[in-house]
Amino acid sequence: MRLLYLLSKNGPSPMSHVAESLGVGLPTASGIVERVERHGLVTRQHRSDDRRVVECILTDDGRRLMEEISGLRREMLRQTLGVLSDEELAALARLISIVLERTTAGLDRP
Repeated sequence: MRLLYLLSKNGPSPMSHVAESLGVGLPTASGIVERVERHGLVTRQHRSDDRRVVECILTDDGRRLMEEISGLRREMLRQTLGVLSDEELAALARLISIVLERTTAGLDRP
């Protein structure tokens, strides 16, 4: 799932970037991609401008799966938050903003 999310977010990615993003070595990333590729959700191909670079790309089936999962997550979130009043939703939004503000502020520090 992390591989599919990465590719749906970033588009075609070189295998080195896939490995780095997944926090694994290149051989492990290759094995992960191979397993997902067998299910027809991703494909690998050489870049046209540099044949040495192999990119991992979502297939149409992979894109459809990610869109389906996104829709299900949105619907689940809609149902979950649907039990809150407008005032409660506003309070939740305010609290989420505070959390984001405080956690991203820490990213600027060494």
